[in-house]
Amino acid sequence: MRLSKRDIGLFAFVGVALIILLFGLDLIPSPFARGGPTQAFLPRAVTSADNAIVRENALLGTTGWQIPNGEDATTEIQAYAGATSVLPGHTLTFYVSTQKEGTPYSISIYRLGWYEGTGGRLKFYQANLVGHAQGYFDHNQHILVGCNSCRVDLQTGLVEAHWRASYTLTVPSDWTTGIYLAKFVDVNGLQIYTPFDVRGNSSSAYVVVTPDLTFAAYNVWGGFSLYEAPTSLGIVSEAVNRGAGVKVSFDRPYATGDGAYSLLAGEADTIHWLERQGYDLSYMSDVDVHENPGELLNHKAYLSIGHDEYWSKEQRDAVVRARDRGVGLAFLAGNDVYWQIRLEKDSAGTPDRTVVCYKVLATDNDYALDPLYGQNNTRVTSQWRDPVLGLPEYSLVGMLYSGLNHNKNFPWRVSPQAKSPLLDGTGLLPGKSYGCGIVGSEWDRVVNNAAAPAGLQVLGASPTVNAVNMPDVSNTTYYIARSGAMVFAAGSINWTLALDSYRFTFDPACANQNPVVPGLQKLLANVMAALIIRHPSQQLTGINFPQALSS
Repeated sequence: MRLSKRDIGLFAFVGVALIILLFGLDLIPSPFARGGPTQAFLPRAVTSADNAIVRENALLGTTGWQIPNGEDATTEIQAYAGATSVLPGHTLTFYVSTQKEGTPYSISIYRLGWYEGTGGRLKFYQANLVGHAQGYFDHNQHILVGCNSCRVDLQTGLVEAHWRASYTLTVPSDWTTGIYLAKFVDVNGLQIYTPFDVRGNSSSAYVVVTPDLTFAAYNVWGGFSLYEAPTSLGIVSEAVNRGAGVKVSFDRPYATGDGAYSLLAGEADTIHWLERQGYDLSYMSDVDVHENPGELLNHKAYLSIGHDEYWSKEQRDAVVRARDRGVGLAFLAGNDVYWQIRLEKDSAGTPDRTVVCYKVLATDNDYALDPLYGQNNTRVTSQWRDPVLGLPEYSLVGMLYSGLNHNKNFPWRVSPQAKSPLLDGTGLLPGKSYGCGIVGSEWDRVVNNAAAPAGLQVLGASPTVNAVNMPDVSNTTYYIARSGAMVFAAGSINWTLALDSYRFTFDPACANQNPVVPGLQKLLANVMAALIIRHPSQQLTGINFPQALSS
């Protein structure tokens, strides 16, 4: 039967009226309408031919931000920034030490993005700077050398470099919000990075938040991190006895990742993909969320990128509040929201430059090591799932951290039970595996109990084997909060490696395989569209968890 335009219009009008009558207006723009998201249903704020990110990425790019093989500095030049982020028009100070006094060096500052596949753009260059020998950390020998200004608190493991300022940059007012790399190159061509965020575009649809607190937690510069302490000191102290520091500072370089910690290994592919799509973005540090929690409410969606393990109470409260007011959340890695930390001043009085985490646990019967235990237990630095806090990560993320394997990664597999409009147009089939090395090196799984979010949907169920050779599973999930906000969780630190072909380090097991998984690119595009829409708030029930996912 052939319908006239008038008949088609009448049917469409009746159909829309019935949807409104049954489900309310909120359903109309939702990409969860059967058949998946289409451009007609996407708000213009998702992508645009004329937003700051699109305009920026139309400019000339360069691969010069990359450090060529063999030219990465180790002890020859090291540096750190005086803040994790900065606003245009404000100043940012860099602290640089060269191994030899008087060594000439230069500073190049790049913004990371797409830039027609080059991945970055040169924004600033300053040559003919004179280096001063202020000490350095030899990561291979695990020793601090010649740092007379360094403050090392052996009781807590706190290490502050206290180098004198080397260069102060006034950030130009026209710099686009983003993640920036300052690259320091000595006279011999040896190079090292220091990362920082430039804020701005404060009412963008999406806000990208960098996990600087986790960077600091793992940073072993000076000998201490929240995981390590020197074993050869021959002393008795709280930090050394515990095998790790309990306080770490931003006032020091990053010892690994060529000075950028995991930025290039864990976040670069996400940045490239997001900016290639032209999403309306702004960037900030998790320290900014801690300091200005209300800023999240200016956006429609919050994107956690990279390994985002350490959170302050202020940050978690801010993200929960945003979710409960309709802001969509996406956790694009794994092992998120695991430890609570506190932020303190550094020894110079600068706020929020010291990360505190005593890592006390009920199972270790050591709550008393944290000075706030018994005074304000909501601030005790324990795992969020520990009884002293009683806020397991899965009550926010949807899943809990489950396992790790730093020696082997795994493909991503669609859950056999997955039935979601988010999969529409992806070509991803239930029970099938995709990609190489994108599940690892740490992962999350669902837990089937009353504390898990109601209506949790399982998209991915990827078999893994943990570090002690026990079988496990990594999940990818989402749920709709009571506010109508969608919360998506990738469930693996490496998940976003599927988005782009850049690799900071290569997995030999994936040498002959395409690093990009188009189906996961499309899945994330569907997620991005869904994040900025308020969905019907009724909670889904009757979800059948695969037996292997129960705990």
